[in-house]
Amino acid sequence: MGKFLEHLPIDEVTRQMLLGVIEKKQKWERLKKNVLSLQVVTFGGFAIFFIYVLFALIFPSGTWKEFIDGFFGKTVHLYILLLLFSAYWAIVYYKRKCDKAEAEFHSLRCEIIQKSADLWKEEQQWKERHKLFEIMKKEYDINLYYENS
Repeated sequence: MGKFLEHLPIDEVTRQMLLGVIEKKQKWERLKKNVLSLQVVTFGGFAIFFIYVLFALIFPSGTWKEFIDGFFGKTVHLYILLLLFSAYWAIVYYKRKCDKAEAEFHSLRCEIIQKSADLWKEEQQWKERHKLFEIMKKEYDINLYYENS
């Protein structure tokens, strides 16, 4: 992670801020993938369970009483519901973590943009910073040109 930073003429503070923004971006991307995976699996689980209940319990039973007796007659149905709702709450939990990671990433990215005049003090560094920004955009999809991107 950030091996190209070792060869660039930047000070240690700038290097650490850039490594931090790369790390926060990767954490945010990882959490985003986890949330999406959980959503797909949970939605699939709910859909399969609904189809099972529909065809195995609702259609064959003639009355609500028969359906309820059939549903609660097997404890596995309750365990499946418990599992599915636990997965739903895991989605909610990881979505909050994902949102927090995204906010931290954007906060640090904006801080780098706002402090760029202080981070690249020398005129030569200021002129060369666009190369670093291009690498960050190309390698990590991190835009350090504008705050609103």
